[in-house]
Amino acid sequence: MENIKHLVALSQYYGANPEFVIAGGGNTSFKNESHMWVKASGTSMADIDEAGFVCLDRNKLNVISDRIYSKDSAKREAEVKEDLHSAIVSPQGLRPSVEASLHNIINYAFVVHTHPTIVNGVLCAHKSEDVIKDMFGDELIYVPYTDPGYVLFKEVSNSLKKYRQKHHKEAQIIFLENHGVFVGADSAEEIHKIYKQIVEKIAQSISLTEEAPVEKTAKTLEELGVALCQNESGFGKAYTTDSSALTKSLVNSIDNFKSVAIPFTPDNIVYCKPKYLFIEAKDNVIYSLARFVCDNNYPPKVIACEGKGILVVEENEKSARIALDVFIDMMKVARLTKHFGGPRPMTKEQIAFIDNWEVENYRRQVSKLS
Repeated sequence: MENIKHLVALSQYYGANPEFVIAGGGNTSFKNESHMWVKASGTSMADIDEAGFVCLDRNKLNVISDRIYSKDSAKREAEVKEDLHSAIVSPQGLRPSVEASLHNIINYAFVVHTHPTIVNGVLCAHKSEDVIKDMFGDELIYVPYTDPGYVLFKEVSNSLKKYRQKHHKEAQIIFLENHGVFVGADSAEEIHKIYKQIVEKIAQSISLTEEAPVEKTAKTLEELGVALCQNESGFGKAYTTDSSALTKSLVNSIDNFKSVAIPFTPDNIVYCKPKYLFIEAKDNVIYSLARFVCDNNYPPKVIACEGKGILVVEENEKSARIALDVFIDMMKVARLTKHFGGPRPMTKEQIAFIDNWEVENYRRQVSKLS
């Protein structure tokens, strides 16, 4: 099917660029009147093929719009997941993206949802809504932060209805605060055109400089990584580090690190957990690690060493690299937010929902598979 080939190419194009998505983040879809093909949950867009998409019956998906679900969030999400599963045509072994129902209500053949660094530099800033509307006018939808899943689906659904009533057409751009952007169009070419316009418009409002090349990692980071991976307390089995100019600028003091001490987006939580350890030069490393585990009930994935760099410890090399890439992206977003009123991290309630949500824990585990 020619359109599925276009969907695969679209997915690979944006998935291969870490400035748009990292690891299993983002999702894409193609639909006709009866069926929709959507990226499987946790699957990497960078190397996806036709087998990485789940085909869904749109008539069964439409039930989600009208059904009244439990008011209890855990029960509600389980009920929605069951309805999504019931809509699967093939293959039965994959789980469709949790945002499949949202893709279904956007009335374009192709939908591409990504988390672009430059876009989130605006969407994670205090003045994001005003800035977005100043840049793009009212030819878009802006959604204040909403917990992913059914609640976000309903929020976008209501926004789409209002947009259609006002503009008598379908919205092609949907910005999600502290999250990312959805773009819809009837051709792959138009998807590319819209994304290019979004990125260029934001880039025109700021001055970007090239990052300095990554410097040789400080020996103490390597030693700490080896020690943690040899430790039997469950810190991890693999590590990776970064001591680039951007990283050093944020770890040269605990005050600077505060700008990235709290997650901005769900992906930050999924791949890096919600808390990060900062070890000052004067600190006892063993005590700092023990205190973190005691306070949070899990070992730190991201460890910032004052004046040195970032160390990420994970279960395997792939997941360590993914977590570091996500955290570096988070640091870039923090830098960009300075142009738009400063960083606006997620709230405790928003973080807790993501960290405990079964759907995101599933995506986290899928991303770790080699």
